[in-house]
Amino acid sequence: MLTRWRAKLVHMLSVICRRKTDREIDEELRFHLDMAFQENVHSGLPDAEARQNARERFGDLSRITESGRDVRRGRGGDVFVQDLRYAVRVVSRQPGLFAMVTLTMMLGIGANTAIFSVVHSVLLKPLPYDKPEQLDLIWSDFKKTGASKAPAAAAELKAIRDNCRLFQDVAGIWVGGGTFTGDGEPEQVKVASVTTNFLTVLGIRPALGRLFIDGDDAGEGNNIILSYGIWKRRFGGDPGIIGREVRFANGARTVLGILPADFALSFPPEANVPSDIQAWIPFWNGVYSDRATYYIRMLGRMNSGVTVEQAQSDADRLARLLRDDFSEYAAENLSLQVIQLHRDLVSDIRPALMALFIGAGLVLLICCFNVSNLLLTRAAGRRREIALRVALGASRMRIARQLMSESLLICGAGGLLGFGLGLAGLEGLLGIRPASLARVKTVDLDLPVLAFVIAISVGSGLLSGLTPLLETRKVDLVESLKSGARNASGLVRQRMRAVLIVFEVALGTVLLVGAGLMVRTLLELHRANPGFNAANVVTFEMNPRGNSRIDAVARYEEAFAAIPGVEAVGGISHLPLGDYPNWYSPYLPEGLGADSSNTLLADYRAVTPGFFRSVGARLIAGRDFERTDAAATRDVVIVDDMLAAQTWPGESAVGKKLNVELYEGEEGGFGKHSAEVVGVVGHIKMHSLLRSLRPEIYIPYPQSPREHLSFLIRTKVDPGSLATAIRTKVNKIDKTQAIANLRPLSDYLEESMSATNFTAVLAGVFALLALLLATLGLYGVVSYSANQRTQEIGVRVALGATRSDISRLVLREGLVLGALGLALGLAGSVALSAFLQSFLFGIKAVDASTYISISLLIPLATLLACWRPAYRASAANPVAALRQ
Repeated sequence: MLTRWRAKLVHMLSVICRRKTDREIDEELRFHLDMAFQENVHSGLPDAEARQNARERFGDLSRITESGRDVRRGRGGDVFVQDLRYAVRVVSRQPGLFAMVTLTMMLGIGANTAIFSVVHSVLLKPLPYDKPEQLDLIWSDFKKTGASKAPAAAAELKAIRDNCRLFQDVAGIWVGGGTFTGDGEPEQVKVASVTTNFLTVLGIRPALGRLFIDGDDAGEGNNIILSYGIWKRRFGGDPGIIGREVRFANGARTVLGILPADFALSFPPEANVPSDIQAWIPFWNGVYSDRATYYIRMLGRMNSGVTVEQAQSDADRLARLLRDDFSEYAAENLSLQVIQLHRDLVSDIRPALMALFIGAGLVLLICCFNVSNLLLTRAAGRRREIALRVALGASRMRIARQLMSESLLICGAGGLLGFGLGLAGLEGLLGIRPASLARVKTVDLDLPVLAFVIAISVGSGLLSGLTPLLETRKVDLVESLKSGARNASGLVRQRMRAVLIVFEVALGTVLLVGAGLMVRTLLELHRANPGFNAANVVTFEMNPRGNSRIDAVARYEEAFAAIPGVEAVGGISHLPLGDYPNWYSPYLPEGLGADSSNTLLADYRAVTPGFFRSVGARLIAGRDFERTDAAATRDVVIVDDMLAAQTWPGESAVGKKLNVELYEGEEGGFGKHSAEVVGVVGHIKMHSLLRSLRPEIYIPYPQSPREHLSFLIRTKVDPGSLATAIRTKVNKIDKTQAIANLRPLSDYLEESMSATNFTAVLAGVFALLALLLATLGLYGVVSYSANQRTQEIGVRVALGATRSDISRLVLREGLVLGALGLALGLAGSVALSAFLQSFLFGIKAVDASTYISISLLIPLATLLACWRPAYRASAANPVAALRQ
């Protein structure tokens, strides 16, 4: 090791003292030459003969000098700098080629830079918490109901906290709504109810004040922690707010602390825990006796050194303990699932991002093939130069280093420009990113992205220079030095160029098929029936208050209905495609045993009588809810056609009885009731346009008066024009009532399609880039081949070939390569069909219309690429061709 370091130090010093080293080497060689000369003189030779003999004994002085410098200075760095300088001179003599190759690499490296920035931020960068690798989500799984990744009951959470061994601590969260009143306009916000240890488990440090501690959840638990944003916006960033009371949710709460400005929660979509939470309150400690209501999302921090597999083993032990101690959990066959937080967070978006990353890699590979072809063409034109250098004593390795230096120089310039293009492209990606990419908020120039750009630039340079390098090893020294020596073989016989073009077209075909399938999926999503009509519907959220929440909702609906242009008004506890925590539970059809209820799950929704009309749902059978369907009368429900078909196949669901879960208020909680089915509606896609998760049960709002309600107003006019009128009506009824998320219902549809739209747009961009590059590459190679065959074409014309014959000759070669690439690309797309199917909706991965379209597009692009070279070849003057 010391020897290596000494050699490196000597090399560094020799580079710094280069002129001194060169002078010493020259002096040493002159000394030895003079000594040999003196020996010859002493032996009796004349001076001229003695000097000649000394030179002959020494050999080529330039080679000896260069070898001496290699030994004294260190060969690598000096030769590399020399090769780089020569490469700069060579490429500067061909600015057009240099510009084309650089721009080609810029496109490929730019696309990869933008995508890798997203992949790094979402998939690779750790979450902004203390030791995030120790954080796990703990989900409840109910084997009999088939409910996986379900929330936990409060008693379940307490038992796990008290008995876990491999977790430092386990915390819980549930997100609802609340309203700030008092100073300023009322403001509705998202409120997280958490265990007192939740923020501590995340490892968060407050920007001001303190976090919750044990005891803050005692009694009424009138404590609150504010987000940095609402502290700045509503309370003016006043540091004196710590310890003061603020008016919140019809009461007063003491502010304990302010969270950091950059803090945001990162939970997977199925957890229904949004990132933008403005207020935090502790669970009341009395809730931990509840074993029947599942709503808490559990977060655990593993002990240091514990793996997820070991934590899962501990969770299995805890699940057995819960089943043994509580009959409810035994009846549900409760188990626990431990998933690392970051892994669960990116599970939905990971496949799409990896597919796009692979697509960007294919674009870069096409760029490398394109550049290889251009450099291969250039290397063919330099055969005489290379042969001359070899004849003058240059080694094959030195020639290879020189060619590779030129390739690295060009790709390095492309990488530099591509880095800038990638950052600019990333700014564009941020504008269309879906909610699952919310972590990517700004463009960060960090070291991993920079290292990635350098790595792919160097890798692209090596790959692009490999093909020309292999071709130069086949140079015939004698033939290349002959004047007028030419390569008159056809394109198909030029195997290296042909192979590169076939692979370019094949990779472009794969990307075009993938993009075509994503575009078809996007079209299918736009045509898909979500179960409701979002046109001309405005929606907003409220937390109705007062002595009678039911009466308050009725007054609001009456006021909204009086607004000019309004056609229908309704409310629902959980808006379709919204982010409010889901409500689902088992249900029991009449006549089935209690055990059967464990196999039937449905989403529950509390709605007002005008909901189905305002949302545009289709009533299939029975009737809608009426104002008389109150808790004091008989319990009734409306089910969707999915539940009706699953529960009573071939029968009418109207009039049937179900044992369902109703919300009996904050004091009563949730309880089981027998209800009659009075209607059947079409299934509404509540969670995603891509799939239907569970059937739905709708309950009259008076029978389950939830604290959160989303109003929907269908109007004849522009929904955005109703904002002022809606706020005026609310303020007239209750000045302390706040509304939130006032926006068209169509926005939720667009957001639901945003991930597919994001993937389709990027796939389309990559496919168009691939098609453009493959077309340009094919054009360049066919054009070069036609130019190389000038003499052959002249002979053919002289022997009677027509212009159409020459055109067909050139076109045939390009079309053969295009057809081979198309066939290979279609075969590759079919082989990838199983992987592609997971991204599609409404179509199959082997979609006939997509494959037919691509099969027509590739030949058209091939004809476009070959037409100009074929025309030039057919228009060539045979006399001039033969003379040349």
